[in-house]
Amino acid sequence: MFNPHPKDGPETGRQQPAEKNGGRFTWGFGGLLAVVVIAAAVSGCGSNDQAGKANSAGGAPASPSAEASRKAAPAATHEAKPPTTVLALTGSGTKDTSAFKVGDTWTLSYTFDCAKAMSAVGGKGNFIVFEKDAKLVNEIDKSGKGSTPQHTSGTHQLQIVSECDWTVKVTG
Repeated sequence: MFNPHPKDGPETGRQQPAEKNGGRFTWGFGGLLAVVVIAAAVSGCGSNDQAGKANSAGGAPASPSAEASRKAAPAATHEAKPPTTVLALTGSGTKDTSAFKVGDTWTLSYTFDCAKAMSAVGGKGNFIVFEKDAKLVNEIDKSGKGSTPQHTSGTHQLQIVSECDWTVKVTG
């Protein structure tokens, strides 16, 4: 880039024009902020809240048919079912679980504590949960807990590999 005034720049307080980077101008934080502000302002335009204004001001509803359709439509009463516990195990060491069947979405929750088993080496141990060839959990620590959502339906079997005390729970 040619600069006819070599003294222009940060030392003189003047800013140089934006540099091109791969054919595009770099915007910096200020340019990005401006785009976000403009997008937020534009998204608020065009909303038609006449019915809400009429009702909140104590006036008549926008139309009698609109009021009737709101009263006629029953409220949705679908309550989400709490997840069902499919498998719950407590143990230590390595173990293969029995087979269990789940739907499309299920969650593996676990805890582990290696303090007793690994006291000679600082208490840290390894806790791994396999499902076929996939490793679902692999943690090295003194203790821990967590959960991991899964998205494969069908019959599954877990293999727990650890020297620690642990709990495993499958819900779905």
